[in-house]
Amino acid sequence: MKKYSMKTLLCFSVIGFLLVTSCQKGKEDNTAAEKASITLKMNGIGLDDGSSTVAKASTSNTAATSSVQSFSVPFNDDLVVRATLSEVSNISATGLRASAKAATGVGAITAFNGDYTVRVYKQGNSTLLTTVNCTGGASNKFELDPGAYKFVVSSYGNPSATGADKDPLWQEINQTITSGSNVLDIVLKHKLTQVTVKFDAGSGRTISAIGGGTIEPNFANYTFDEVSGVVTFAGASSTKSLTFPTLASAQVWTSNPTMIAVGTTTVGKVRLDPVTINGTVGNVELTGLSLKQGVQYTLELNLGPKKLPTFNIGNEIWSGGNLERNPSTGEYSFGSEVNSAGDYWFPDRLLPKRLDGTNQNADGTNGGNGDPCALVLPAGTWRLPTEVEVQTLIDRTDPKQQAGKGQDNPNLVAIWNPARYVDYYNGTSATTRGMFFGVKTDEPVNFPVSERDKYLFFAYRGYYPNDNIGNVIGSEGAYLVTATAGGYKTLHMTGAAKDIGYGIGWRVASSTEAVQIRCVKK
Repeated sequence: MKKYSMKTLLCFSVIGFLLVTSCQKGKEDNTAAEKASITLKMNGIGLDDGSSTVAKASTSNTAATSSVQSFSVPFNDDLVVRATLSEVSNISATGLRASAKAATGVGAITAFNGDYTVRVYKQGNSTLLTTVNCTGGASNKFELDPGAYKFVVSSYGNPSATGADKDPLWQEINQTITSGSNVLDIVLKHKLTQVTVKFDAGSGRTISAIGGGTIEPNFANYTFDEVSGVVTFAGASSTKSLTFPTLASAQVWTSNPTMIAVGTTTVGKVRLDPVTINGTVGNVELTGLSLKQGVQYTLELNLGPKKLPTFNIGNEIWSGGNLERNPSTGEYSFGSEVNSAGDYWFPDRLLPKRLDGTNQNADGTNGGNGDPCALVLPAGTWRLPTEVEVQTLIDRTDPKQQAGKGQDNPNLVAIWNPARYVDYYNGTSATTRGMFFGVKTDEPVNFPVSERDKYLFFAYRGYYPNDNIGNVIGSEGAYLVTATAGGYKTLHMTGAAKDIGYGIGWRVASSTEAVQIRCVKK
């Protein structure tokens, strides 16, 4: 890009041999009254929505992406990180106006003082009329005949850098100009993707070190067409470093904004390793991130509560709590506490029953068809239990003297007792009643409260049989499973506190009955 730093900056190109335009600092030539005088006002760098034309490398794709994505991943053996990837809000479009009023919009506009180029075309015509090379910070002006024009503005955030850090910028403005004074408001847009990571360790915790951070994919080789705004990626992708400013120990660390050269993708990956929090070392690895080209993102990482255990019993691995969905984030999980209660679900529906009195039976607000367990992240790693698997759980906790049963029954004396026990979760009626599996029920039963998080527990949270009453909550349990013959069945449990767990069996599932779900590892 050529620069002209004379007191009076002359910016020109020749159209055939007739048209010459200039970009002046501090002086305007109005010798021809019929001319339109255009003042270029650089407002800065705004946000893009990733919708402009993109040329993709063979490894990219055009997958649709959500503006907010949520994930839960382990930090170490005890803690989890809850991650939210959000698009930064877009600004409104800008163009020519009769005043120099600054562009406004939803998103923030960051300052830009670099040199830039304006290419001018008649609307609907691809013939270049003139090129105006302008110096950052100057009062850049030029003249045109009145009419409808397309202005293509291009620049680089850091023209001396290489790769994604060069940061190609671009904007196209279509506007009719009139004789006299006009102001062309410019807000450049990033053509590559930018990600900023914010890690919040939580109250009472401090981050003392983040030893390494990477983000991918990032194409080292790409071309930027300053006329069309198209970025073309080539070659193989690699990782790019995420850097955090040198910080003292603090609850929150925020990375420098990181540019990556990548088209729209669903295979984005972020890794922080090692991370030291309160002297404990862990790592964060996020995969399957959906990213759009040209969009700016904030990745918020929050160190959450202790990771829920899983329960290996009945020849299956069971989730640490009942299935629930956060209505604010759309995240599916097993709650934040061991053996948590969860939501109520209609068979073959992906959204839970609403408990506001407006959702007596399944309707369109309960989502599409499918297995909601599969939506717990990482997606596809959990599923509904089958009828055979639940029957195996029952059989393996049945009395030992029955042939082929009792493999998970720890009873040594009362071998005729099933290894199932009904009680309040913490031994008092202030907590949920339900059935524990794998418990030693030799006489007398000795089941300390301190051990209860170690056992698979099906809470008696009742069900909603085509109503909004749920009048058996606290006294019965009902859990959805897939039936061998097709469709669904319900595992049904009853029993008073201190009962040995004989009250367990099957019921026919109903499309109008909302019950709970306990998932198994796929």
